[in-house]
Amino acid sequence: MLSYSERGTGQPLVLLHAFPLNRHMWDRQLDNWSNRYRVIAPDFRGFGESDLGDDESRMESFADDVKDLLDSLKVEGRIILVGLSMGGYVAFEFCRKYPDRLMAMVMIATQPVADSEESRKARYELAELVRTRGSEVLIERMTPRLLGKTTLQTRQDVVETLRRLIVMNSSRGVAKACYGLASRRDSTPILETIRVPVLIVAGAEDPIVPASQLEAMKAGIRQSQLVVIPQSGHLVNLEQPQELDHLVQIFLAGLG
Repeated sequence: MLSYSERGTGQPLVLLHAFPLNRHMWDRQLDNWSNRYRVIAPDFRGFGESDLGDDESRMESFADDVKDLLDSLKVEGRIILVGLSMGGYVAFEFCRKYPDRLMAMVMIATQPVADSEESRKARYELAELVRTRGSEVLIERMTPRLLGKTTLQTRQDVVETLRRLIVMNSSRGVAKACYGLASRRDSTPILETIRVPVLIVAGAEDPIVPASQLEAMKAGIRQSQLVVIPQSGHLVNLEQPQELDHLVQIFLAGLG
């Protein structure tokens, strides 16, 4: 079973973390959102404190793991999924496989399209680099891409938090996830089948998933809205937590 954090009672709110982080990226949100919701934040297999296991680390497998965790915790009724980056890819797979379990989704700095051939090649190279040099190599390579320019220039505390979260993960888990990310399916065809409200959040300074790319995602999902947060890169929940908290609270309050 996955390692997880859980706080609060009420409507289940499930937080899915980004690559190459773990559930502790959501610690602030666990504190703030558990006043109104039952907040559950798992570590994906091979990340944080979750075992790697023998199976491939595919997005479909991650979605199954989340479903099994919810079953083990006896989570009844429909859930609200909050996925950031890789967590959003897993949320798409959960939506594809278990649509009846969903009440709403918050998709942050994520997109439905699969990797290009060039991106897949880069992930394979990164996997081999992590295998040989460990997770620490990701700090130098990924920090400038995961954080926006404003954060890099003014928020050393966030930079240090990111570094700490990265080195908590095993190199084998990170490497296997690289292959899983590279092999993920294109979720564009399922956008029109999504029948729950979706809040799409982008960082204005995100070089990985630019806000302009998410207009097509918004157009494809019937009940969706797109909000761009200024002075934030890819990791919106770490860079602009107060703004994200405000947006999510408004969105959830509107669900009725």
